[in-house]
Amino acid sequence: MTYFKKTFIYFLLGIFFLTSCTKNFQELNATHDKPSTTTIGPLINGVISTLFLRGQEQASVFNDYYYPITQLGATTAVSGYVLSNGVNDIWNDYYSALQNMNLIQDKINAVTDKESMNNIQAVLYTLRAYKTFRVTDQFGDIPYFKAGKAYTGSVPNFRVDYDPQQLIYDSLLNDLTWAVKNININSNATTASGNPYVSLGSFDTFFGGDMNKWLKFANSLRLRYGMQMVEKDPATATPVIQDALSGNAPLIDDGNDVAMWPASLGGYDLWVRWWSFSSGGAGFVRMSSTMWNMVSDNTTTAGIFDPRAYLFVTTNQAGNWAPYTIGVSTGDGINAYFSPTDPTQKNDCIYSPLNWYLIRDEWYIPEPIMTSAEVHFLKAEAYARGLGVTQSLSTAQTEYQAGITSSVNFWYNIAAKTDDASENWSAVAPPPPTTAQMNALFTNPKVAFSGSSADALKKIYAQEWLSFFRQPWLAFNLWRRTGNTPIDPNSNPPSSNTTFYRLPYAQDEAVNNSDNYNAQISKMGGNNSNVKVWWMP
Repeated sequence: MTYFKKTFIYFLLGIFFLTSCTKNFQELNATHDKPSTTTIGPLINGVISTLFLRGQEQASVFNDYYYPITQLGATTAVSGYVLSNGVNDIWNDYYSALQNMNLIQDKINAVTDKESMNNIQAVLYTLRAYKTFRVTDQFGDIPYFKAGKAYTGSVPNFRVDYDPQQLIYDSLLNDLTWAVKNININSNATTASGNPYVSLGSFDTFFGGDMNKWLKFANSLRLRYGMQMVEKDPATATPVIQDALSGNAPLIDDGNDVAMWPASLGGYDLWVRWWSFSSGGAGFVRMSSTMWNMVSDNTTTAGIFDPRAYLFVTTNQAGNWAPYTIGVSTGDGINAYFSPTDPTQKNDCIYSPLNWYLIRDEWYIPEPIMTSAEVHFLKAEAYARGLGVTQSLSTAQTEYQAGITSSVNFWYNIAAKTDDASENWSAVAPPPPTTAQMNALFTNPKVAFSGSSADALKKIYAQEWLSFFRQPWLAFNLWRRTGNTPIDPNSNPPSSNTTFYRLPYAQDEAVNNSDNYNAQISKMGGNNSNVKVWWMP
């Protein structure tokens, strides 16, 4: 797996204490023709620091909306968190980062030998694409092309108009294509003018300066977002998918999942993640009947056929597997693990909560960014539909089963690595599944790859949905894009859940960017969650 290997430095604080005089450090801070590069490393590291999820983003958006809407989880009581708080978390974090990314771009533009900055430019394009796609996918049209430039002192840059999501997608995909085609993985590369390529070196706390990993990440993002828009704009999306799958550039492969591992950050304590996934919103998140139906044939341990069930959720206080049927089951207002000291104590909760070890993710539970499982499922869909490749159900099946295997391995590897004395999940976690158990998973009727292309797609979407258990925003995207993710026919979700297509804009926009905000909501017919984003069918 790809995790942080060096001490994580939050934004600019402390970064200047990295005093080792490596070749990369010297190059980055050289004064001969590019004095403007002296702060690029810390600035990029600061952007990397914003990739972590925020507390209210998780508590009031993921737990109260995305989990129950996608039916990955079920909310048994009102958490008390306000949606607008989570919206502000996402909005403000993005635009703060965007300003820094624009500042980095200015410094890149000031360099004489542009080719020497190709790898730095590619890193910036990849980070900006990842963050911007996440935000525009949740809100739709957003200020982008002129936004984040108030630092220039130009009055028009303080209040900017909203850009169509389609144009943002086109621009970001072009940036990623440039990154894929211009990354140089040769550590000794020189430009046509004889200058060495500038490297981030130790400032790259994401991939440790490994440009091959940045290449895989950038190309995999092309595949993700090409597929995201294929229902709406196949003419633009299909060539992107085709090129991403062509083999001209690698994709994220098994064992190289992109994730953030807090324990590797040198003591960086992500306490906000514990708060958001244990108290409040997550305290009322339970195992949904929809998810349970995808991993078990009944409500007994013997009925479990998917080994991930033991890692995602656990039994209730009575020791029983008890799924919650959305809109049907009786309430369960118990805040599981409010003051946890013992994983067996679940405050008398009636329905199965999230796994105690899984939510204690301050240190040893990574934050997935993009996994090899997702890449396999995207490839499976492409081959099942013939998108950018020759249609082949046999190849789709191979990628489908590889995706399941990769997802299982990902989570069992995590369980085996939680060695902190306060958690020690590895001491109680079940051993990784045997070959026989994996074969039983593949042949279970709920999982077995068979039938028509439509049947195959339904299975692919279901397993991709399940693999997003700790990435509910991606499950939300899949639900909106395909309308074909698992549901429990016995559930009765609120009508607001079935038409929740986007997050409302941050409240501050109505005050700080009122003219452009009012123009945008007038065009949309209101700042409503039932307005579809551009790429939705």
